[in-house]
Amino acid sequence: MATFKVFVDPTTRSDGTHRIRIRAYHRDSRTTINTPYTVGKGEFTKGGKIKDAAIVDACNQLIAGWHKIIASLGNAVNAMNVKELVEVIKSEEKSSAFFDFIAYIRKVADTKRAKQTRINYRTVAKSLESFMNGVPLDINALTAKRLTAYEQRLRDEDKTLNTIIQYMSLVKSAYNAAIYEYNDEDSGEMLVLRQPFRKYKMPSAPAPSARGVDLATLQAIADIPTERRFNSQRNLGRDIFMLSYALGGMNYVDIYHLPYSALKGDYIEYNRQKTKNARADEALYRVYICPEVRPLIERWMDSTKKKLFIFHRLFEWRNFPSKMAQCMKKVEGVVPFGRHYTYYAARHTYASLARNIVDLDKYTVHELLNHSDSKMKITDRYIERDWQRLFDAHAKVVRLVDWNTICNS
Repeated sequence: MATFKVFVDPTTRSDGTHRIRIRAYHRDSRTTINTPYTVGKGEFTKGGKIKDAAIVDACNQLIAGWHKIIASLGNAVNAMNVKELVEVIKSEEKSSAFFDFIAYIRKVADTKRAKQTRINYRTVAKSLESFMNGVPLDINALTAKRLTAYEQRLRDEDKTLNTIIQYMSLVKSAYNAAIYEYNDEDSGEMLVLRQPFRKYKMPSAPAPSARGVDLATLQAIADIPTERRFNSQRNLGRDIFMLSYALGGMNYVDIYHLPYSALKGDYIEYNRQKTKNARADEALYRVYICPEVRPLIERWMDSTKKKLFIFHRLFEWRNFPSKMAQCMKKVEGVVPFGRHYTYYAARHTYASLARNIVDLDKYTVHELLNHSDSKMKITDRYIERDWQRLFDAHAKVVRLVDWNTICNS
């Protein structure tokens, strides 16, 4: 029976690395097989022992595959010399199993409609590639133990828990996509042989605490006196925070990008940027403009009508989030919150007050926020939205605030 031994080629390549090779022995002769793997200086001992367990594992996976090929040859292997045997192995490998999972994650990324989703998948692929030190990862070498090690690597990099959960979820999603695409249980053709996520325990996030302000604080923000300076960050922070609340917790990405055509008389019609590419209805929504908040809206409308609001003329989009953060700090300086709040707190505030003060049922709050509920997708196809009902519910939430100071200053 043929045997194999992994070794590090002592010759230094032009990029400073050393090629990992495997020596094959069969019938008193030997030959050398190249691998796609390399190691750098310091990544192997003086005796040629590879320090990186991932590379060792990858080489062992190669050898295990070769032994399967040799076993399938039966007695024919006894008539071959070592070079003939290696040629058969190489020929079989071309039509078989190695499946580069990292490359597949990038393939999945290219299928996604939403730009940010594509970016997220590619970021995970790059992260996993770094974890593997550039070694291709066979999908069947992705074990629960390796997933746990990758999660620990992310923790060692001081990634937040939410980021770790996102990364591991995307890895799982891509893995399941490969199973769906390449495994055919009816015919028995199974390219993906493992089920590592059955044993690996995904990290979970703690239940989030409410991130909205109470009604008294919201009113205090609305009542912040207007500074008589054109470029007042405090005015801008106050106005956009309250503008978001007045428009049903609208995200700043939507406020910034709203086209002028979104204004339809007494309501705004738009597609929510975050989910428009992921929903069949393109996240279409209408939000009623209560008469008492119209002066605030008109204050910031774009006279050129390129967009609904003027913010795109004041800031480039890439700078807008950081500018909003600066403006919120100015608001905090006047209305101490007790803890730091972001601009997004306006959306949480709207939801909390709609449920807890106005006493709207949760599904109505869900509709007002233009959320998608996977459990209700089929039902939602049959129910035509009653916009007037939602307009009336929205008006009750908006009218919890006295808008006189902010709108008439």
